[in-house]
Amino acid sequence: MKLTPVSAAVLSVLAANFVHAENDHAVMEEVVVTANQIEQPLSEVAGSVSVISGKELEKKGQTELYDALRNEPGVSVTGGAGRPQNIAIRGMTGNRIMIVRDGVQSADGFGANDINDKVGRNSFDLVNVKSIEVVKGASSSIHGSGALGGTVVIESMQPSDYLKNDDFYADVATTYSGISDKTQLTSNLAFRSGNTDSLLTVAYWQGKETRNFNQDNYQRELEGASASYQLNHFVGDALMLSIAADAYREGQIRREGSPGIHADGKWDQNQYYEDSHVTDLGVSAGLEYQPLDAFWFDEAKAKLYWRDMADVEDINRLYGRLDQNGITEQKRSLENNEFLDQLVGFRADMTKAFATDQTEHQLAYGLKVNSNRYSRTSERQSLVSGGSSAFSKQPFTPAKALSVGIYGLEMMQYGRWTTTLGLRFDAHRLAPDGDGHSNGFAKKNIDSQEWSPSFSIARKVADAHQLYFSYNHGYRAPTYDKAYGYVSHEDIPFTPFIIIPNMDLKAETSDSFEVGHKFDNGTSRLYVALFYQQFDDFIDVKEVGMVGPVTLKQYQNLNGVETYGAELSAAHQFNEQWLLATKAGYVDGKNDQGEYIRTLTPVEGNVELSYAKQNWSASLLWNWAASMDRVPVCVNEFNQEVSCAKTESWHSFDLFASYQWNKDLTLSASIVNLLDNEYIRYQDVAGISQAHTTYSTEPGRYFTANVKYQF
Repeated sequence: MKLTPVSAAVLSVLAANFVHAENDHAVMEEVVVTANQIEQPLSEVAGSVSVISGKELEKKGQTELYDALRNEPGVSVTGGAGRPQNIAIRGMTGNRIMIVRDGVQSADGFGANDINDKVGRNSFDLVNVKSIEVVKGASSSIHGSGALGGTVVIESMQPSDYLKNDDFYADVATTYSGISDKTQLTSNLAFRSGNTDSLLTVAYWQGKETRNFNQDNYQRELEGASASYQLNHFVGDALMLSIAADAYREGQIRREGSPGIHADGKWDQNQYYEDSHVTDLGVSAGLEYQPLDAFWFDEAKAKLYWRDMADVEDINRLYGRLDQNGITEQKRSLENNEFLDQLVGFRADMTKAFATDQTEHQLAYGLKVNSNRYSRTSERQSLVSGGSSAFSKQPFTPAKALSVGIYGLEMMQYGRWTTTLGLRFDAHRLAPDGDGHSNGFAKKNIDSQEWSPSFSIARKVADAHQLYFSYNHGYRAPTYDKAYGYVSHEDIPFTPFIIIPNMDLKAETSDSFEVGHKFDNGTSRLYVALFYQQFDDFIDVKEVGMVGPVTLKQYQNLNGVETYGAELSAAHQFNEQWLLATKAGYVDGKNDQGEYIRTLTPVEGNVELSYAKQNWSASLLWNWAASMDRVPVCVNEFNQEVSCAKTESWHSFDLFASYQWNKDLTLSASIVNLLDNEYIRYQDVAGISQAHTTYSTEPGRYFTANVKYQF
């Protein structure tokens, strides 16, 4: 395939939502994925992959991760606008899920015990997304360290996706989402000059924190902007050179908050002001090469990239109280927290197709080198009537990490059989950046290496039926926060504790097994999968001793955690207008103590009836979830074990509609939670006590709208 703009345009024109077979029956669009670096129809992939298109996000007014992935079985997103958002896949969440945007790994989050309740994984927007692929289960044989529980691959639109056969394209759109009172303005400008394509995308938004049902949670005022630029230059028919740059910033203002803990007695909080922002910058340069006749590859891609993410939080509190003489005392508390995650890297990926005898071979191989730097600082200043105090600390020693990975994968098709073999080797070094001592603990380098194999076999038992089995290994090198962290919570009443470093941590590993059946004849589709995952050397916090009344805790490698479950996806295209689809999933799992893990999901799913005719399209979505009582044990503020939160069964309806007024103007709108039901999703309260679920309800009925005009 040639790389010229003309060839790319022809391919774009040939794509269509529906096609007609010779018997004039409407069939569903064939979805092609690149989950294992080799393009395959979704119906032939030996594993579970969910795909969400950018067009679908736009029509439904979905601008956040929690919107985009909320209807996928086995997948959920916690948090919301103004709150850290984290993806959970089949019982794993936090930084055990890898997010890759246009070939570049997204920044980590952080929080207590991988909950990432301080900084989430949403340091980017979804303005210019072409597709989101969710690979369920370990995928370290392709993506390396971090893809322990799954991978989310986000692909952005390219200039040719807009230009097609034209030399100029421009659009402007506005989206409103009532869940957070968010209004977003976006614009794309693409143009072609000779053999050079360019695309500029800008966005600006204002809104508030995602609301609950009673709209009585803390309110944040949000304001953000993003911009990206992509330039592709074609050198002949075989080579494309590209450069890209993107910037994202979202700021938050909050005037309500908790009063905090005081070592000098009780204070009444009179004022609270929080100003925080997250900034993510990225630059990359790459090439794509498709020679006419090369022995080693049919296509080669290479990219050099830099990414810098910073999360900054400033909190200003004013307190007051009466002293023993009835005189008012005041105290001003100033707090600054910063988290930095910087990445410099290079990757190269090659593919090759050839045939031997009656077997078709497709190869994918490549390498990746990443260098990361991490830093977290925390500064406190207290101004009290008659004096002041100030201190700063680094609860986590600044660290740098170097990882090198090489991989190879071969897919062989012979008759009705398809076999895929993959293997990757990763070497990882974690080292303190600067002074190797902190709070009396000497820091040292932590090295880890891992071979990550994968294997799948599939057989077409009939033209439209495929049975498959897959195995994938996952790997996650020890992280700086678990190894070098010294976090003191000595001021907590009743249960003071300190988390101390552990430089002897080993890498976490996982083994994912899946069996499934896929039926897809173009008109009807049925995918069924059963999965089992075993996690070894799972890093979790454990009590290791006492120093007076203070408990010492440490992250340690524990025995295995296992998760298992089932997923179903089905659809039927009745005719050109009507489509019925359903999805359902279930995730269960326990740790080595026989206790349920926190990130499970109840039996849940949805049913969607869609209608499309000429310029109109509409759909009705029924969401549902069973009750959830498979919960872990929680500990309250008095260090007593209590049952964690359970949830009741629930259901809701969403209504979507879109109308293309003419070739330039498209209008879309939706009503979410049509019947205004009050309910709690288990994923939003998992691992917390029932007493803390008051403000965790889902929002009531709200509206979204999108207007897009193409010039």
